[in-house]
Amino acid sequence: MEINADEDYNIGKLKLDQTNLDLPIDKNDIPDLEYDDEISPLVAEEESKIGNGQLTSDNLIDEDFEAELGHQSTLSPSLIDCETEKKSNDLKERIDRYGIVNICGSDLTGRPIIVISAYNLPDAEDIAKEKEYFNSHQHFFDVLLEVLYGVLEKYVESEYTLVYFHHGLKSSSQPSFNWLAKVYKMLDRKFKKNLKALYVVHPTMLFKVLWQFIRPLISSKFNKKVTYCNTLAELGVHIDLNILKIHDQIKRYDASLKPRKSSVTSNETEKLGPYQQFKVSLQTIADANKGDPIPLCVKEAVIYLRKNIDEEGLFRKSGSFERIKEIQNLYNYGQPVAYHTYEFHVAASILKAFVRELPESLLTDTIFNEMMSMQVLDVVDKVEVARDLLNAKLPAHNYTVLNYLISFLNEVAQHSAKNKMDARNLSYVFGPNFLRKANDPDYGLVNIERINNFVELLIKYHSDIFTKD
Repeated sequence: MEINADEDYNIGKLKLDQTNLDLPIDKNDIPDLEYDDEISPLVAEEESKIGNGQLTSDNLIDEDFEAELGHQSTLSPSLIDCETEKKSNDLKERIDRYGIVNICGSDLTGRPIIVISAYNLPDAEDIAKEKEYFNSHQHFFDVLLEVLYGVLEKYVESEYTLVYFHHGLKSSSQPSFNWLAKVYKMLDRKFKKNLKALYVVHPTMLFKVLWQFIRPLISSKFNKKVTYCNTLAELGVHIDLNILKIHDQIKRYDASLKPRKSSVTSNETEKLGPYQQFKVSLQTIADANKGDPIPLCVKEAVIYLRKNIDEEGLFRKSGSFERIKEIQNLYNYGQPVAYHTYEFHVAASILKAFVRELPESLLTDTIFNEMMSMQVLDVVDKVEVARDLLNAKLPAHNYTVLNYLISFLNEVAQHSAKNKMDARNLSYVFGPNFLRKANDPDYGLVNIERINNFVELLIKYHSDIFTKD
């Protein structure tokens, strides 16, 4: 499972960041800009190569790891495939350790958040120490491109949000122009269309000036998606900072900035209502609901979504932020909600918001290690381990709510022929929100993938796993 999205151009000694720019693809249409890097024919030709791999007809990377790693195998084709896959996974796990790309739950409208941190990009000296994995700085970026594309490919079928932390980008760690051209080549229309918001955090003055310089090359629609956040507090107005994985150095840099009077996060100003159902613990909900930890906002959203269960893209699109907050306030203040006056995307967003805003993840940290280690088991054993794990270690209220939600998601998956939301797709939507570990430095894309696999297992085998009365 992997990802895709960030760019950085070198103009002499100047740095120009371009994120998902709508530049022309054909080399004959590319302006004659005076870049030091010559644009490679791979930008325009069908035989485009990434590293020593080839782009296939469906824009996936067919990577030649034997040549890339300087190893010519005499194994049978099936064993070569296994060996190549293992090498590929080893390289991607090594990339993951740098923390350049992360999936961090969802934003205030329920869209998945993809975070890219320039601070974590290694320079050439760092890569030189990793010769066991990467034979050059360029090889590192080629593997990173696979990771970027793989992650984006899984999430861009739905609307998504991109957060780019610019602080810490160095000339010695930035990618080449040719690599950025490859990124652009691989990003088709759906990547750009479904990106609904791009937050550039801590942009430098040079970044802003150069962005203005290239704006004529970018569509007006894309420009409207870009928001500068000079401080973390400004980002916090749009996204809950607690769910983001932010490097300590970025936090220290942010703390050194002169605070702005307008830089107040929504979390600092929001007050709890007398019938609060969001951002409170399941125990609080149960105490106010005669022992039932499943709040009214969840039950009514499920009832309404069940009536729209065949709608294509259920959970893929998000409702407007204003409508979501309107409904949340109605519930928090004990007012009735007429869901039939809203589109079903809003109800789906309410369900995602409830899970995302729980003070503690629905799948608690108590089962994290076991969840990670069960990946090597076969399906029958996984089901048995998952059942025993949830029965033994998940708190009673968490079990009740999780059972209720997974039961409904199982229903949704049974209608996937029409709504296009099978168990796998649903796991991408809910997995990162069911278990959040933003403050764990070792928590990366590999962990998120395993969590998604676990959630997919729960959805597929709901009746076999949730057997507790």
